[in-house]
Amino acid sequence: MVLDAIRRQFYSQRKEWDSHFFLTGAEALSFMEDHPTDVVMTDLNMAPMNGAELLGVVQERFPGTVRLLLTGAAGVKSTLPAALLAHQSFSKPCDPMELREAIERAFRTRLASTTDRMRDLVGSRGALPSVPEVYSELTRVMNDPDAGLNEVASIIERDAAISMKLIQLANSSMFAVAQRVESVRDATSYLGMNLVRMLVLSAEVHQGFSASAAQPGFSLHREQAHGSLVANIARGMSDEREVADRFFLAGLLHDVGRLVLASAGAVDQAALEGEVPLHASVGAYLLTLWGIPLPVVEAVGRHHDPSAAEPRKFGIVTAVHVADALAHEVTLDDHAPATPMDEDHLRRLGVLSRVPEWRSLAEQLVRPGGADAA
Repeated sequence: MVLDAIRRQFYSQRKEWDSHFFLTGAEALSFMEDHPTDVVMTDLNMAPMNGAELLGVVQERFPGTVRLLLTGAAGVKSTLPAALLAHQSFSKPCDPMELREAIERAFRTRLASTTDRMRDLVGSRGALPSVPEVYSELTRVMNDPDAGLNEVASIIERDAAISMKLIQLANSSMFAVAQRVESVRDATSYLGMNLVRMLVLSAEVHQGFSASAAQPGFSLHREQAHGSLVANIARGMSDEREVADRFFLAGLLHDVGRLVLASAGAVDQAALEGEVPLHASVGAYLLTLWGIPLPVVEAVGRHHDPSAAEPRKFGIVTAVHVADALAHEVTLDDHAPATPMDEDHLRRLGVLSRVPEWRSLAEQLVRPGGADAA
């Protein structure tokens, strides 16, 4: 019945999409063996292979395929394992336009990706690596009955992996949030302590990370510290809370592509050659698949070239660009190639005179105790 309803929804797209429908996961996997597949969408409640099992196999055998999940009225606890395997989740009955937009976005991101290798790198990441100490601290605080949401959120904001998954789930139709969630604090508030606890424990992102061995010289601690510093600098560039929260999230995630590359032992060749860094494209591709707000995605993908994204107005891309440059400057970080601050672009936008103010903020944040807000 559900399959027939989806078939009717997709009928209008028959000239643009080559759609195939199957009653079992085994039939779908057999088809995918011989036919390259852009998107797979599954219902959670299938038999004998359920949706979580199917998505797990697809992730392992076809990592470049976008994974979408349809869930029913079951409790969050039972749907969470499958949701963690999906790039996006939708509750039934779902809005046909929302589903269509998600599929079209998946097509666009695949077309925009540079290579099959990049798609496979991103598609294979069900959960990004997380710093063990952060995970341990978060678990300890969550077990404290007196801990509040603000305390939990402040810890989560130090970790890009958990932050992304929280915001992804909060924005999914599973939770019917009235407006777009764009900050970790709001996501934590909407999801609640118990769900956050299940998410962190179920994802187990800290156990799957082996990038230090895969890529010599890579330090997860250094990447997380840099992301936190960039996030706090960017947040200080706006007095409007909504804008500041968005700047913060973009800063936190701006180099998330480095984690993907490192976890696969891949080298950011483009950055070494002085071209557009591969990590920026990889990060933007991943975040687009996960349904992270598009302004944040654009900041991640274009923060090394802000003039192309924001030629006439200071916004999120330029804020992250400046914050990234200042973070490298005040920490004297020579481990990762840094793009010089585009002063000509800032001059055209009329904000070059504010750089000393922002530099002072960055210097304050790197002093002992200065980045506690992260």
